[in-house]
Amino acid sequence: MICPDQTRAARPAREIDIILPDGSPPSAARMLADLFRTANEILGAHAYRVSVHRLAAQPCADPRRWTRRTVILLGDIRTRWSVADPLLPVLRVLLAQAPRRVLVGGAVFLLRDAGLARNCALAIHSNFCAAAAEEGLEGLPDAPLFHSDGPVSSAVSGFAAVPLMLDLIAEDHGQVSADALRAYLGLPAPQSQPRSRLSLGLLQRARGDRLIERTLTLMQEHIEEPLRIGDLAGMLGVSTRKLQRQFLDLTGEGPLAAYRALRIERAQQLLEQTNLPLTEIIAATGFGTHSNLARWMRKETGASPHILRQRALSGRAA
Repeated sequence: MICPDQTRAARPAREIDIILPDGSPPSAARMLADLFRTANEILGAHAYRVSVHRLAAQPCADPRRWTRRTVILLGDIRTRWSVADPLLPVLRVLLAQAPRRVLVGGAVFLLRDAGLARNCALAIHSNFCAAAAEEGLEGLPDAPLFHSDGPVSSAVSGFAAVPLMLDLIAEDHGQVSADALRAYLGLPAPQSQPRSRLSLGLLQRARGDRLIERTLTLMQEHIEEPLRIGDLAGMLGVSTRKLQRQFLDLTGEGPLAAYRALRIERAQQLLEQTNLPLTEIIAATGFGTHSNLARWMRKETGASPHILRQRALSGRAA
């Protein structure tokens, strides 16, 4: 069991509202509720306070109720969730005010009912894809099981919501705590791309910050065709300014410089460890031209691509 520090123990419990559709049995929420209750056991403190109810049981349109809560609208995979007109004010307020909103299964349609679906990418179950497209809900390519888009997260089913909840717990209490909970529950660790030495150093400098970790993962996944920093921020659900400021504050350098350094690191590895032609290495690291790669390689390593390869061939690679 992880022993929380005094700062963590002093934090107030985070409120988790699991809201069920009419007709759904209370047992439908048991899996997610147990996840947060088990998190309390692992964290050694009352980190979460979970309540399960229906929307009609909380006819409260006061925004102050929802501003500190995580709201999980737990739909199923067979039925589209719609609400009656009298409950629309409550739905609009909680979806607009809650800092974290999670829509599961057929609950994705509630965003449209509340008029808040504009420019919000969602993980949508295959049973609802046709109807969602017809109504202007934006599904994601490659049909991911769950997705976070700023304050709005979505999962195709209750089962797919479990790893999404673990990501939220990692945001609250760190990846180590989330991994401990995952192991305790017997859940497999997610497969991830091996991190580079540079990436690990940046992550260590940032003390495992979740946004920095997700940014570095995206950067490593897009070495061949580098993304603009604004596009990275959009994929992460934050503003470009927030990403730049947090990256600089926690790692000591900006995201653009870190991204370029990751690409140079990859190019150096390919030069020293493979026989790939230089043209293929340039294409694989997104530098475009030989002169561009050579300029940055000299700046970062003090040697040209040709010299680095010659050193490797002679057994004197750095």
